[in-house]
Amino acid sequence: MTGPTPEQIDHYLDMFEQLDAADWCIGENLGWTVVRAHGRTLTAEDAIRLVGGDPDTVTTVRPVDVRYEDDVVYVEQRGDAVMLLDYAAICAEAPMMRRLAHNAAVHGVFWGINNWNTLFYALDGEVVTELDTLRPDDRTGTDPDALNDHLGALIELDARPDRGAMRDWPTAMATVAALTGLDLDADWFRRPQRCTTVR
Repeated sequence: MTGPTPEQIDHYLDMFEQLDAADWCIGENLGWTVVRAHGRTLTAEDAIRLVGGDPDTVTTVRPVDVRYEDDVVYVEQRGDAVMLLDYAAICAEAPMMRRLAHNAAVHGVFWGINNWNTLFYALDGEVVTELDTLRPDDRTGTDPDALNDHLGALIELDARPDRGAMRDWPTAMATVAALTGLDLDADWFRRPQRCTTVR
C-alpha cells in the first residue's frame, strides 16, 4: 500500500501551521477538488458553469482574507486540470461530484468543523470511491477499493494517538496531491485567486 510520501505530508503540515494565524481557520473547513477531463482540456470557465457560477461575474480575492463564505468557490486552471476550493462542501456532495465527473476524473477532499469529511474519487459521472478520512477502511461507491493502493498514510494515521485536525486534514490533502500530481501551499491562499459565487 502506498500513498503520499512523508515529504508531501510534511508540506501540508507546514501549510496548516503557516495558515493557523489567518482570520479563517483552515482546520475548521475546506474543500479541495481537482477535475481533469478526458481527451480535452476542461477550462476554468467550464468548471465555473458546472458548479453554478457565472464566468462573467468572477472576482478576485485573497482566500486568506475571507473568513467563511458558503457560496464562494475559488477556481484555478492548472494545465489540463482545474482546481476548485470551497468552504461549504459544494464540490463534495454526490450530485456535484457526478456532475463534475461527466467525461472527467475528479479527486477531492472536504472537512468541516464538526469532523464531517470525505475523500472522494469520481469518474465518468459515477462516484467510484468515497471514504471518511478518519475511518479510511469504511469506503463506499461503485468500486470502494479503487483507491486502496493510495490510502497507506491515512490508514497508518488511524492508529496514531496524536491524530487530530492539524494532522488528519493535512494527510488527506497530501493524499489528494499524490493522486493528482497537483499541490497547494500557504502562498496560494495569500495571493489573489479567481472566485465565483454559486447559485
